[in-house]
Amino acid sequence: MFRFLKRKKKIQQNAAAPRLPEQEQATDEVAIDDEEIKISLVDMAPRDTQYPLRGPKKRFSENIVYNLQLLRERFSDSNLTFEQFLIGSRTRNRVVIAYLKDVAHPGIVSEVKERLRSIRTEAVIDTSYLERDIENSNISPFPQIENTTRPDVVMSALLQGRVAIISDGNPEILLAPTTLFDLMDTPEDANSRWFIAATFFRVARYIMFILAASLPAFYIAVTTFNPEFIPAGITFIIARARGAAPFPVYLETFIMMGVVEAVRMMLIRIPTPIGGNIALFSGLALVIAGLLSNVVTPIVLMVVTLAIICSFGIPNYDLRSTLRIIQFFTMIMATALGIFGFAVAFFYLSVHLASLKSFGIPYMTPLAPLEASAWGHTIARKGSEKMPQDETYKPRTAEQED
Repeated sequence: MFRFLKRKKKIQQNAAAPRLPEQEQATDEVAIDDEEIKISLVDMAPRDTQYPLRGPKKRFSENIVYNLQLLRERFSDSNLTFEQFLIGSRTRNRVVIAYLKDVAHPGIVSEVKERLRSIRTEAVIDTSYLERDIENSNISPFPQIENTTRPDVVMSALLQGRVAIISDGNPEILLAPTTLFDLMDTPEDANSRWFIAATFFRVARYIMFILAASLPAFYIAVTTFNPEFIPAGITFIIARARGAAPFPVYLETFIMMGVVEAVRMMLIRIPTPIGGNIALFSGLALVIAGLLSNVVTPIVLMVVTLAIICSFGIPNYDLRSTLRIIQFFTMIMATALGIFGFAVAFFYLSVHLASLKSFGIPYMTPLAPLEASAWGHTIARKGSEKMPQDETYKPRTAEQED
């Protein structure tokens, strides 16, 4: 168990310099299994790579003691509870769960502890190893556990009744349970002064998610199999643009989506200072060459570009990766069966989302099952936020599900 001792101030003075006001550096003493460890909260702070628009600037680090102290700083509440686990037969990694015992549902806390105890592995190299072992479905492409490096996000999650999972050597904190709407939320929504603006941006993200997932597949379906769905004026524009196109619509769309994915991978692998410029110029060169040689039509370029732009509106990286899989899945279905395949693909995704759960919590809560009282914290934002979030993070009984 972890026990935090009283903070001390370490005075540092430069003897050679003129006497100036004393410079203070905060240090903390933390007792872990009755062994005292001194750490500097300033030296441990990681560099901020994602500057927030509003809110705290501190981030979690790879030191678990620093991370726990950072949480304790924000909660002067005796209900904040830490419980430690040792996972990995070779590495014996320290994994700590944090929760508010008067807010978190005991059933969820027990489920998290049971799944952590059941892990059988040699080492925990990254929090993704824990995530794969404790999530409900490894087959599902949708992330069922949220991860973050922001203390304010973890603080909000704890107040909602969720459980934070902290692993030594990893700055990313896992949050369970998680719903689809948690992954679409951003801290800036809660920090926004005007609730109407926060609601507008939330709704805009949901629209962007739908457009990014459906636009390329819908274009393939209506232009290849069901042109009667397109107004006559737009049909004439598409026909004129495709006058000398050497490839069918579906192949052209797949080529452009593949080029975008190649540029994205190049941007990740090339060092940061020059990676952005190389990716930008490479993408522009390919697009211009494709348009001039009539290999790519402007309509397909617009559809693919709009879908890619909308995908960047999704705040969670894992959900963006899932979105790319959905794009190719729906495009394959639309290529094979037209508008019918497009409808079948999204019907299958809807059924899968409705049946998915995260630690006993329906993944689509509060939309399925329908809980209108929680919409003020998920789809919209009320004038004044209230924690915890209604009944969202409480396991449902069989009678309630019926």
